[in-house]
Amino acid sequence: MPNKNSLAYRSLVLASSNVLLQLMAFAFRVVLSRLAGAEGMGVNALVMQAYSVMYALCISGMNVAVTTLSARYYVTGGIAGVRKLVRLATGAFLAMIIAFSIPLFSFRDAIAEHLLGDIRTSMALWLIPICITLTGFENVFKSSYFGMGGVKRAAASELIEQGIRYTLVILLLYYTKTEDNSRKAFLMVLGMTLSELFSVGFLGISFYRKCRKELSRISFDNVTLKRYSDIALPSTLTALSATLLSSASTVIFPLRLIVAGYTESHAVATLGVVSGMLEPMLALPTAFVAAMCTVLLPSVSCCSELGDMKGVRRKMKKAFAVSGLLSVAVIVIVVYAPEIANALFAQDVPVLLAILLGIKTVINFCLLVTVAVLNGIYQHKRVLLYSVIGELVQLVLIWYLTAIPSLNIFGYVTAMIVGDMMRLVLNSMRLRKMTAD
Repeated sequence: MPNKNSLAYRSLVLASSNVLLQLMAFAFRVVLSRLAGAEGMGVNALVMQAYSVMYALCISGMNVAVTTLSARYYVTGGIAGVRKLVRLATGAFLAMIIAFSIPLFSFRDAIAEHLLGDIRTSMALWLIPICITLTGFENVFKSSYFGMGGVKRAAASELIEQGIRYTLVILLLYYTKTEDNSRKAFLMVLGMTLSELFSVGFLGISFYRKCRKELSRISFDNVTLKRYSDIALPSTLTALSATLLSSASTVIFPLRLIVAGYTESHAVATLGVVSGMLEPMLALPTAFVAAMCTVLLPSVSCCSELGDMKGVRRKMKKAFAVSGLLSVAVIVIVVYAPEIANALFAQDVPVLLAILLGIKTVINFCLLVTVAVLNGIYQHKRVLLYSVIGELVQLVLIWYLTAIPSLNIFGYVTAMIVGDMMRLVLNSMRLRKMTAD
């Protein structure tokens, strides 16, 4: 019988779920490319930049803090400590979502036109705070389950939720048959928002059933609040800085392509091809790496708490080895990427573009591992610093290289590779220092 508490078993369960999610998402994007078109997907990609910023502000840091601390509290104090943590995280999340929803509702058109660069995104923007609110509650419960080792329930919830989302979006687009790209983006966000209702209900009810024997009054202490803040704040800033700079890169990408000679329609369609078709296709093996890193973080955190740096190094080496093996799958996808893109998306893809995106994907595998380990050994501030450095370099290079007519889209991908590689090198140097004997 396999050890259900082992890192390998939990990684395998979550990886299996992620593979199914990736396959579902890939099939969904094939259908979506027919129903929404490249330009409709491009408008939706711009809308999702606003979603990403709010997610980073309100949810990302909370996820890291709840996952890390729930692993410790569950081992030392049982479900009572986790329940206290979940209540604290929920309160903090509600305060943040209220604070950041007001300006989005108030200045929706200005944000769409001047920040996202396309007024067609305005219709979908008012749904973003509602979607983020539901996603936040879901993630509080999901992160606590990850920390306690309950990956099966979290994985099942995600699978069903995404199935509902894809079904709703396809039905909405199919039966409305709209040609308005702003309405297409609105319908895609609406389907995503409605699907979140399932996960919130499923995980919330499951968590409180698990806590039914521990329904005593909760009192917060300064130690819990401080530990939560020490992890959540730098993790939030890391995610926010990365998301803001990444979103800026996505927004200026079509604008700089126009400078390089593209029409506005062609530039937005190109964004849809890269972010909505090619990158998800090449990122299929990421399902395994992401699953591994999700369970790696609390596992490394426990080793760090016990002062077991040898255990940290052992887990880190295994994670890098798995990432190396999965890189082979990326190479196979790159070889056949032009044919696959033409057959599934009816898009012609240059071989060089597929190769560059493949290199970016492999670098990202290793980057995910280093970030998980650094967070596990409480190097959250370093993760923040290196993220800002890499994303700033990336943004500057995208601004200049994408506007060069002879480079255009190739300059954009090259800039992303350089920025990610810089982060990987800095992370690796810090890990070597912190895990040395």
